[in-house]
Amino acid sequence: MPRKSILAPGLIALMATSAVGFALQEAVASTVQIEGPGIEVELRAGIMAGTLDDGIQVFSADDLAFMQQELADDAVQTTGRISIILADTGNGLALINLFDGSILPPRGLNDSTLGFNSLAGSGADRHWNTDSGGTVNWFDFGLTQMVDGQFEWQSGLSSEGFAWSNLQEGDAGTMSFANLGLDKLVPDMFQFVTYTGEAWEVAGTADFAEGSSQLNLSFFVTNVPGPAALSLLAMAGVRSRRRR
Repeated sequence: MPRKSILAPGLIALMATSAVGFALQEAVASTVQIEGPGIEVELRAGIMAGTLDDGIQVFSADDLAFMQQELADDAVQTTGRISIILADTGNGLALINLFDGSILPPRGLNDSTLGFNSLAGSGADRHWNTDSGGTVNWFDFGLTQMVDGQFEWQSGLSSEGFAWSNLQEGDAGTMSFANLGLDKLVPDMFQFVTYTGEAWEVAGTADFAEGSSQLNLSFFVTNVPGPAALSLLAMAGVRSRRRR
């Protein structure tokens, strides 16, 4: 006579939902292709729930701290690096740049300056953090838009960030970084971080070419799952910790 299950129905449902969620994450995760000199990498999106939803141009200190902690929990260090990630956020799919990481509260003068220029389609939302210094300007060209300026921070003590959110499949753009005085950043300072379905990990690294102070990248969003799939992922609790 077959034994009856000793698992509670609620636990069985939770296990089934989680299994489906992980399967979906593996099968339909949003992806972006990034290319540059000697660089060709595909990043898969993880979930950064509850971030980038404070309005256009807002990339809050809480967002920065939350994202950096999520990466640190998976042994991905942001201090001394420029980290590029793809994530499903409170404002949709976002291509995120984290400029350095913080290990102590900010103090003293800024000692790192990064020039930044980026183009994206008209439907993308822009978010920047210049709490530690710097100025970023936005230009509307109709079908495209551009941000241009510089970020300033004290390496290892404060950090900044920029992101394009509300990205859709087929969206494309560029990112350009210029060394205007970077201090205490490690070799191969650019790291491209992907989500494996279980954890964040570094998929590749890059640096300024020898004799150059600029790195130019292009990006192309290659896949965005539908709202139903994203909702199921969120229900399954895949990387769904919130900062609020």
